[in-house]
Amino acid sequence: MMMGKVVQFSLMVLSLTAAQAVFAYSPQECINCHKRGADASTLQISIDEFTASIHGEEITCQECHTLVENEDHLTTPGSGVVDCRSCHEQQNRHGWESDKGMRPQCYSCHTRHTIFAKDDPRSSVNAQRLNETCQSCHPRECGQTDYLSWLPSLQIASHSKQDFSRLYERSNCPGCHQGKAVHGEQAPINDQTCFTCHVAPDGRSKLLGYIHTKADARRQPGVMAAASIYQVIMVVLIFGGAAFFIRKLSKG
Repeated sequence: MMMGKVVQFSLMVLSLTAAQAVFAYSPQECINCHKRGADASTLQISIDEFTASIHGEEITCQECHTLVENEDHLTTPGSGVVDCRSCHEQQNRHGWESDKGMRPQCYSCHTRHTIFAKDDPRSSVNAQRLNETCQSCHPRECGQTDYLSWLPSLQIASHSKQDFSRLYERSNCPGCHQGKAVHGEQAPINDQTCFTCHVAPDGRSKLLGYIHTKADARRQPGVMAAASIYQVIMVVLIFGGAAFFIRKLSKG
């Protein structure tokens, strides 16, 4: 009796395994639906770029998209989600203190399918493209200013140094922020030493106060007040000048 149940269970497992094998997609089937220009799906990638990437010759689609097994993925939200930790030990702690829904994911910096070595000019984390990558989430820290804080804004500027092997400018975010600006860790990731002079543990500059000033009433009320005063002065000057010329023209 017991042996019969064991045999029956084994047959059920084999049948389920066979059914999964029938419905499992081959890499070519994934490509046929998701290659750029295909009509089967709006989620498309450049096959040439993916093939040239680090992952292109190492893994298949199913090794990352482990939940995509059959046609159910068309109607199951999140079935295509990828857990990079299955291969990479590095834990994503970037934006750890932010709201969970606002925290960046691995692909926010490294892209989804065009991942190259960091010394490759095509890489989104290459030194020459870091400013562009970081700017997508940190526009003001990377040089852009908003409506209120453009006048009192104090930004990092390049300055002369004796060591020409290092990059001292705003485009090199990890030069100051080190591991905190990458994976949310305190350990340095390169030999840049800007942070030893300019950034204290609380995020403030040791020499000049906040390096990236923002018009923020909670974190930087002084900047917010200064920005507001500047805006009021500008409005007064504009309307005052307009009123002056209107009265002058009306008297003439």
